[in-house]
Amino acid sequence: MNTELITLIHGTPGHWVTAITGGGSTALSRLLSAPGASRTLLEATVPYAQTALTAYLGKTPVQAASSETARALAMAAFQRARGLTEPQETTASDAGQGMATPLFGLGASAALVTDRSRRGHDHCFVAIQSHLASWEFSLTFGKTGRQRSEQEQICGDLILQAMQMAQSGHHIPRTDDLRQGLGLDTDDHVTVRVLTAPTLWQGLFNGEHKSTWVAAELPLGVFPGAFNPLHEGHRQMVAVAEEILGHEVILEISAFNVDKPPLDYFDLQERELGTQGYPMVFSNAPTFIEKSFVFPAATFVVGSDTIERIADPKYYGNQVASRDAALGLLQQRGHRFLVFGRSDGERFIGLEHLELPPSLRAICDGVPEARFRIDLASRHLRQN
Repeated sequence: MNTELITLIHGTPGHWVTAITGGGSTALSRLLSAPGASRTLLEATVPYAQTALTAYLGKTPVQAASSETARALAMAAFQRARGLTEPQETTASDAGQGMATPLFGLGASAALVTDRSRRGHDHCFVAIQSHLASWEFSLTFGKTGRQRSEQEQICGDLILQAMQMAQSGHHIPRTDDLRQGLGLDTDDHVTVRVLTAPTLWQGLFNGEHKSTWVAAELPLGVFPGAFNPLHEGHRQMVAVAEEILGHEVILEISAFNVDKPPLDYFDLQERELGTQGYPMVFSNAPTFIEKSFVFPAATFVVGSDTIERIADPKYYGNQVASRDAALGLLQQRGHRFLVFGRSDGERFIGLEHLELPPSLRAICDGVPEARFRIDLASRHLRQN
C-alpha cells in the first residue's frame, strides 16, 4: 500500500464520492485502512451488476467498460457529492475565509482478466469530475500474461494517483512518469486528458448561470436538442425555421437531463465543436417549463416526436392536471412551437396527424411535408 500517497490524499482538502464497477475497488480498502479517510470519502459505491450500473446512471451504457461509462459515473458521483454536502461545509482552516471544501466525483470501469471468453485487450478507465474540470484516464494492458490480482493492483494505483492529481491541481504528468509510477510494461498504454471548464460552463453547474447566452437580446427562436451529432436534417430545420419565423434560430443543448447524469466538460466541448459554427447555447434547463424561464417568449423549434412527449402525462407524474398547468404556463408566457414532421417507415407524421390537448395545439404551427422531409436521425449516425 502506498501510504505516502494515501496520506497526501487524506491531508489535502477534498470530499469524494466514488462509483467503481469492480476493477480497482481495492483502492477503497486502501483509503479506508489509513487514518483520515473520514475527511476524504463521503460515499463509496460499487455498481457491480449490470442492473446496478444502469440504476446508478439512469440508462444502460452502450459498453460497461469504457471511458464514456467512467465519465458518466464520475458525473453522477459528483452530483451525489453536491447533494450530500449542500450547503457545502468548510474546512476548519478555511472556515474564517468561507472557502468550501472542493467536491469530486470519481468513476471507474474496467475489463480485467476473467474466466469468460473475451476478445481484445484488458482495460481500465478512470474519470474524475469537479466544479472546475473533467479528467479522463485510459489504461490498456498489453498481452503480458498478468494475473487479475496484478491488474487490480495497477487499477487501484491509477485511481489513487488520479485522485491526488485532481486534488493538487490540473497538472498532467509526463506519460513516462505515470508509466513508471504504475509499474507498466512497454506493451501497456496509458493516456490522460484534463479539460478545465470556461467560467460560463462552471456557472451552469453551480447555479450561477441558467445558460451560456451572453448577448443583451435574448434569442427569439430556440432549437433544443442533443445534436449528437449535428446532421443535415438539423441544418435544414434551422434554414426552414428561419425562413418561416423571419429571425435567427439558435441551437440549445441542456447540460442537464431529467433522469441521467449531466454532460461533463468533454461532452460540452465535443457538442460545441460539432455545431460547426451555428449559433448555440448551453443551458441547465432540461424541461420546456425550465426553458421558458431561460428563453422567455421564444418560439421553440421541435420535431413531432418531441411535441408528443410534451403532451404525454407520464412526463408530469401521470397527472393530467399537472400537464395542463404546465401547458397553460407556456401559453401565458407567449411561447409557440414550430413543429417539423418525421417519417415512420413509409408514413410521414406531421402536426396534423397528432392528438394533442387543445391548449398545446393552439400554440403550435406545423411545417408541411412539402417544405421539409428528411429520413435521418442522430442515433442512426452514432450507430454507424
